[in-house]
Amino acid sequence: MQTIQSYDQTFRKSNPNCIVIWHSVCILLTVDINTLERGAGRDGPEAMHEGRQALARWAQTPSARRSCLHAAQTFRTLSHRKPADGTAFQSVRALFMSALVLGLYILMGPTYERTGESGVFDLADTEVNWIEVGDEGVSNSGLPDPSHPLIQNEVENPAVYFIRHGGPILFSGKIYHPGARHAQRMILDFAELLDEVGTHWMADYPRLLYMVNDTMGNPRT
Repeated sequence: MQTIQSYDQTFRKSNPNCIVIWHSVCILLTVDINTLERGAGRDGPEAMHEGRQALARWAQTPSARRSCLHAAQTFRTLSHRKPADGTAFQSVRALFMSALVLGLYILMGPTYERTGESGVFDLADTEVNWIEVGDEGVSNSGLPDPSHPLIQNEVENPAVYFIRHGGPILFSGKIYHPGARHAQRMILDFAELLDEVGTHWMADYPRLLYMVNDTMGNPRT
């Protein structure tokens, strides 16, 4: 968290692969990657069932929602990259991990009241002020810091509100409702971006996502 406070402007002006690596570290702090990959089917049907049960519990937490936010911002950053920026191997891995986070959250996550896009926070089309977000969803205290500027000024940052309270998944202008069909749609969105930004020697990652997409049709429990 101190890294973004010290280097926020540096990240904004530097190669986008740098901020993507920061997002990937934050994802690792908010979800167990082993459970995520088991839930995606890495170790077979039985392990997938157990992994998804664990992910259903995780999906109720602020950590899960923060993880989704980092995943969406990873997509945003790499979808706006320039060809001259290149694509680091770590960024491809981060994009793959982000696809699993959002796909499995949508598959196993809570249901919110159906709504249109109006007034809903867009996880991928909004530039997040991470300094204001601070350690929301990462801190183990479970209590808001009374000295936090958002608490003092009674101003609710939409990213902070999403992490604390949740809400529908609005991603690049499209609402994703819980369930297999929308989870598959999310996975395919990431697979298409991976096909675009990756190189031939990174082709295993989009291929794996197309395989994960097939498992999303299995029951939620």
